[in-house]
Amino acid sequence: MGNELKQVCKEIFGYSENEVEGLSAKQQKIIESRTLRKAYKVIMEVVKSANCACKPKVGDRYVMTAGGVVLSKECTFPLCLWGLAPVLPISYVIYDRVSQGQDPNGHLFDHVRCTDTGVKCGGIGEVLFKVYCETSASK
Repeated sequence: MGNELKQVCKEIFGYSENEVEGLSAKQQKIIESRTLRKAYKVIMEVVKSANCACKPKVGDRYVMTAGGVVLSKECTFPLCLWGLAPVLPISYVIYDRVSQGQDPNGHLFDHVRCTDTGVKCGGIGEVLFKVYCETSASK
Protein backbone atom coordinates (compact mmCIF):
# COMPACT_ATOMS: atom_id res chain seq x y z
CA MET A 1 0.00 0.00 0.00
CA GLY A 2 1.33 3.41 -0.96
CA ASN A 3 2.00 6.20 1.51
CA GLU A 4 -0.75 8.39 0.02
CA LEU A 5 -3.39 5.72 0.62
CA LYS A 6 -2.06 5.13 4.13
CA GLN A 7 -2.41 8.84 4.87
CA VAL A 8 -5.98 8.87 3.48
CA CYS A 9 -6.87 5.95 5.74
CA LYS A 10 -5.55 7.77 8.77
CA GLU A 11 -7.02 11.20 7.95
CA ILE A 12 -10.46 10.24 6.63
CA PHE A 13 -11.19 7.09 8.60
CA GLY A 14 -9.05 7.63 11.67
CA TYR A 15 -7.28 4.28 11.28
CA SER A 16 -4.26 3.48 13.40
CA GLU A 17 -1.03 2.32 11.78
CA ASN A 18 -1.89 -1.28 12.75
CA GLU A 19 -5.36 -1.00 11.20
CA VAL A 20 -3.90 0.41 7.98
CA GLU A 21 -1.35 -2.38 7.77
CA GLY A 22 -4.09 -4.98 8.36
CA LEU A 23 -6.35 -3.87 5.49
CA SER A 24 -7.08 -6.54 2.91
CA ALA A 25 -6.65 -5.97 -0.82
CA LYS A 26 -10.45 -5.70 -1.08
CA GLN A 27 -10.61 -3.02 1.62
CA GLN A 28 -7.80 -1.10 -0.06
CA LYS A 29 -9.68 -1.22 -3.38
CA ILE A 30 -12.83 0.14 -1.71
CA ILE A 31 -10.86 3.04 -0.24
CA GLU A 32 -8.94 3.70 -3.46
CA SER A 33 -12.21 3.89 -5.44
CA ARG A 34 -13.60 6.74 -3.32
CA THR A 35 -12.85 9.21 -6.12
CA LEU A 36 -14.98 7.15 -8.53
CA ARG A 37 -17.91 7.32 -6.11
CA LYS A 38 -17.60 11.11 -5.83
CA ALA A 39 -18.52 11.35 -9.52
CA TYR A 40 -22.09 10.10 -8.93
CA LYS A 41 -25.21 10.98 -7.03
CA VAL A 42 -27.94 8.46 -6.27
CA ILE A 43 -31.43 9.76 -6.94
CA MET A 44 -34.67 8.41 -5.47
CA GLU A 45 -37.29 10.09 -7.62
CA VAL A 46 -40.96 9.97 -6.66
CA VAL A 47 -43.01 8.33 -9.42
CA LYS A 48 -46.19 7.77 -7.40
CA SER A 49 -47.42 9.02 -4.04
CA ALA A 50 -50.63 8.65 -2.06
CA ASN A 51 -51.59 9.89 1.40
CA CYS A 52 -48.01 10.56 2.56
CA ALA A 53 -47.70 13.16 5.34
CA CYS A 54 -44.45 14.45 3.75
CA LYS A 55 -46.51 15.50 0.70
CA PRO A 56 -44.09 14.37 -2.03
CA LYS A 57 -45.09 15.14 -5.59
CA VAL A 58 -44.15 13.16 -8.68
CA GLY A 59 -40.64 14.33 -9.58
CA ASP A 60 -39.60 15.13 -6.00
CA ARG A 61 -36.39 13.44 -5.00
CA TYR A 62 -34.02 12.33 -2.35
CA VAL A 63 -30.37 12.77 -3.30
CA MET A 64 -27.35 11.02 -1.82
CA THR A 65 -23.76 10.30 -2.68
CA ALA A 66 -22.77 6.97 -4.17
CA GLY A 67 -21.19 6.37 -0.77
CA GLY A 68 -24.58 6.60 0.97
CA VAL A 69 -24.50 10.10 2.46
CA VAL A 70 -27.86 11.87 2.16
CA LEU A 71 -27.45 15.35 0.65
CA SER A 72 -30.35 16.90 2.55
CA LYS A 73 -29.97 20.33 0.92
CA GLU A 74 -30.57 18.73 -2.49
CA CYS A 75 -33.63 16.76 -1.40
CA THR A 76 -36.90 18.36 -2.49
CA PHE A 77 -39.19 17.17 0.31
CA PRO A 78 -38.74 16.24 4.00
CA LEU A 79 -36.49 13.32 4.85
CA CYS A 80 -38.37 10.24 6.00
CA LEU A 81 -36.70 7.14 7.37
CA TRP A 82 -39.56 5.00 6.01
CA GLY A 83 -38.92 6.42 2.55
CA LEU A 84 -35.14 6.11 2.65
CA ALA A 85 -34.87 2.64 4.21
CA PRO A 86 -35.75 0.56 1.11
CA VAL A 87 -32.92 2.05 -0.95
CA LEU A 88 -30.27 0.39 1.23
CA PRO A 89 -29.95 -2.88 -0.77
CA ILE A 90 -29.78 -1.00 -4.08
CA SER A 91 -27.25 1.44 -2.62
CA TYR A 92 -24.85 -1.45 -2.00
CA VAL A 93 -25.19 -2.58 -5.62
CA ILE A 94 -24.55 0.98 -6.83
CA TYR A 95 -21.60 1.37 -4.45
CA ASP A 96 -20.09 -1.86 -5.75
CA ARG A 97 -20.65 -1.03 -9.43
CA VAL A 98 -19.16 2.45 -9.13
CA SER A 99 -16.22 1.16 -7.08
CA GLN A 100 -15.45 -1.34 -9.85
CA GLY A 101 -15.70 1.29 -12.59
CA GLN A 102 -19.03 -0.03 -13.93
CA ASP A 103 -22.20 1.80 -14.94
CA PRO A 104 -24.19 2.29 -11.72
CA ASN A 105 -27.44 2.47 -13.68
CA GLY A 106 -27.24 -1.16 -14.78
CA HIS A 107 -29.02 -2.58 -11.74
CA LEU A 108 -32.16 -4.57 -12.53
CA PHE A 109 -34.25 -3.57 -9.52
CA ASP A 110 -34.65 0.17 -9.94
CA HIS A 111 -37.90 0.90 -8.08
CA VAL A 112 -38.62 0.79 -4.34
CA ARG A 113 -41.62 1.60 -2.16
CA CYS A 114 -41.48 3.28 1.20
CA THR A 115 -42.03 0.90 4.09
CA ASP A 116 -45.52 2.26 4.88
CA THR A 117 -48.02 -0.26 3.52
CA GLY A 118 -50.60 2.30 2.47
CA VAL A 119 -54.13 2.88 3.70
CA LYS A 120 -55.59 -0.21 1.95
CA CYS A 121 -53.24 -2.46 3.92
CA GLY A 122 -53.57 -0.84 7.34
CA GLY A 123 -50.90 1.82 6.89
CA ILE A 124 -51.15 5.54 6.35
CA GLY A 125 -49.59 6.41 2.98
CA GLU A 126 -47.23 5.10 0.34
CA VAL A 127 -44.60 6.36 -2.06
CA LEU A 128 -42.99 4.65 -5.06
CA PHE A 129 -39.49 5.75 -6.08
CA LYS A 130 -37.35 5.15 -9.16
CA VAL A 131 -33.68 4.81 -8.17
CA TYR A 132 -30.94 5.87 -10.57
CA CYS A 133 -27.62 7.70 -10.70
CA GLU A 134 -26.56 10.98 -12.19
CA THR A 135 -23.07 12.32 -12.54
CA SER A 136 -22.34 14.87 -9.85
CA ALA A 137 -22.14 17.58 -12.50
CA SER A 138 -25.74 16.86 -13.64
CA LYS A 139 -28.64 19.10 -12.54
